[in-house]
Amino acid sequence: MSVVTDRPRTVTPGKVAVWVVAAVCLAWVTWQAVGNLVGVAKSVSDFNAFVRQNGGKGLETATPWTVLMIDVLIAPVGFVVAWLVSRRMDLVRTVVVFVAALCAVSALWFTLLQYVSSTLRIGA
Repeated sequence: MSVVTDRPRTVTPGKVAVWVVAAVCLAWVTWQAVGNLVGVAKSVSDFNAFVRQNGGKGLETATPWTVLMIDVLIAPVGFVVAWLVSRRMDLVRTVVVFVAALCAVSALWFTLLQYVSSTLRIGA
């Protein structure tokens, strides 16, 4: 079985529309992730300052920077991977690839949000 690798890249208005819609959806995910990163970092910083001020230094908590940065990078990486995979496909397959990418990004994004919220016990 041979794989056709010399298939020409065809950019159609339909594919451009798929890319634009996916980019807008994934930009929203990125925007939310950046807001989450800023909000969590500020909350942890404020909590740690309060704890230090009141003599509870052992109660300080760390900001989960790695998870928050992964959360920010998920959507752009998902878009690039979907574009690379589907760039030589027809419109229907391109739609399928981008829908799958949106689903995967959303699932990972929500999982990381749940992880962050379950590991931080600020004020509890």
